[in-house]
Amino acid sequence: MGPNDAQIVRVFSREPGSQIADVTLDPGQNAEIVLEAEAGGALHQGGGRYTVTLAVRDLSDGSAIPVNGATVQGNFLDANWPGLAGRFTFTVSDTTLKAHAGSIAQAFGSVVYGTSQPGATFALSQPFQILPQ
Repeated sequence: MGPNDAQIVRVFSREPGSQIADVTLDPGQNAEIVLEAEAGGALHQGGGRYTVTLAVRDLSDGSAIPVNGATVQGNFLDANWPGLAGRFTFTVSDTTLKAHAGSIAQAFGSVVYGTSQPGATFALSQPFQILPQ
């Protein structure tokens, strides 16, 4: 990655507030999908724009799984991305997980960055299981 680029490091599912990934989600509670990314020094210090987007797909039936706050927009150096490394946490409600109980799912993340010559980076999470009820 160069000084004018950004890159997604990883996208993963987890239990709320946990610091580690979890590939089995309990539909009796909310779940979190985390997107970790890094920005090059010149890009970040320039305060350019970014858009972080997360989509979750039910691989069992092909449907979309709604995510709270699925898009975050801002400028580097703001409260959401104050340092070179940024971490964005998205919530999937227990109600939504119950509707997809027993399914295998996967998260898709993207970061579009820059102003005059925008770039983009993409990453997939490891597939995860929404446990049966």
